[in-house]
Amino acid sequence: MTSGTSRGPENENASPGLPGSADKDLAGHVDRVRRGYLLVSGLDYFADMLLTVTSVLLLQSLGMGSGAVFALIAGVWIVEGVSEIPTGVLADLLGRRTSVAISFALRAIGYSALFFSGSVYVAAAGVLLSALGGTFASGALEAWAVDETGAKDPSGLDRLFAQGKIAENAGLVLGTLTGAALGTLDLALPQIVAGLTCALAAVLSLRLMTGRPDPDRPPAAPGRREAFAPRLRESFGEVMTGTRLTLRGDKVLIALILAAALLWLFRGIPGVQWTVVYEGLVGGNLLVLGAMRSVGSLLEIPLLGWTLSLQKRRASARRTVIVTASTAGALALVCAAAVKEPALSIVCYVCFSTAFGLCMPGVRAAMNERIDSGHRATVLSVASLFNSLFTGGGLILTGLAVGDLGSTALAWPLAAAGFGVAGLWVASLAVRPGTAPTTTTSTTGSTGPQEVRAP
Repeated sequence: MTSGTSRGPENENASPGLPGSADKDLAGHVDRVRRGYLLVSGLDYFADMLLTVTSVLLLQSLGMGSGAVFALIAGVWIVEGVSEIPTGVLADLLGRRTSVAISFALRAIGYSALFFSGSVYVAAAGVLLSALGGTFASGALEAWAVDETGAKDPSGLDRLFAQGKIAENAGLVLGTLTGAALGTLDLALPQIVAGLTCALAAVLSLRLMTGRPDPDRPPAAPGRREAFAPRLRESFGEVMTGTRLTLRGDKVLIALILAAALLWLFRGIPGVQWTVVYEGLVGGNLLVLGAMRSVGSLLEIPLLGWTLSLQKRRASARRTVIVTASTAGALALVCAAAVKEPALSIVCYVCFSTAFGLCMPGVRAAMNERIDSGHRATVLSVASLFNSLFTGGGLILTGLAVGDLGSTALAWPLAAAGFGVAGLWVASLAVRPGTAPTTTTSTTGSTGPQEVRAP
């Protein structure tokens, strides 16, 4: 199976003739892929979450009114949704490593624009450029890790994504707290730090995202390169045809994509409101808000470790984890909206955000089991497109129904009910046996939003 990425120097001295050396080389390669995946995933979340507490405040300080801020957030969802398929096809053509590097480079420019310019128009352009950049890597890293470590072992995928979630949470916590601390000095400081982090991640992705050599792949003829435009048209046609066949032949995969999109929607509704709801309760302290946002992710780390041990003992662990987490999360969100005691409401909201994080490794593993390697990029881009459309459309309807962003009486109980039902639906689908064939075509992959973020 080819990966579409460069061959690492560690593969040049393989000795296939020695007994056991191939297995040893493969194990070493899998370990390197896993470490690279965890490091780049952590940096990805660190860069994005630097802005989670300060971004809207910075836009307001530049003179952007509340209506313009909401319009810009809608623009982010539109850019992400419309761009998912085209950038997924480009990722299939260019390769995972190149796609991830482009993503980090575009985000480095977009984030830095808000630091170096006081213009509201430059700020808006930077936000939209960063959104576009995110679609180049919204899963390319994941698809690379899945194909390079092997997609046939369900327990291995669950372990990979659980470890990946731990790395993401580490980046999320460090990024949120660092961004809040920098924001107390200057609201623009988190922007430039995020830009520099993305620039570093672009370099590291080129260095770390290597692939195994494939003896079945014929070497390219020296001095001959096909024109890019014909290759792009051919690749687009092949990928879209293969994607249609993949989706048409697997109704469970289609249902899983829709159910996961609903999970993102019902996570997104309180994800937009929480800062407004709790800002007054913490006295407007950015560090306290950052700490509140980080607690849930910190709790996920030991809980994800527990799920890993559970997976070793029980074949149905994935379903058990998703059912338990989604049910507990729905109840916690209802309590967060209903209780009058501020401290208890905050605790309940933290439990809800933790529950969502515990659901996602199993969801991601279940999707990847059902997608063949040759069309992983574009099928996962379709999943990401549905995430964006459901979340963006749902937030627009919620905004029309809820006049006050600080009111939870209507939105949060409805979100809780939807979250619980979607979780049960996902759990029933996530344990169905996968039917994806194995192909040798290279992909780049995309899974959709990592977090419901403000720009």
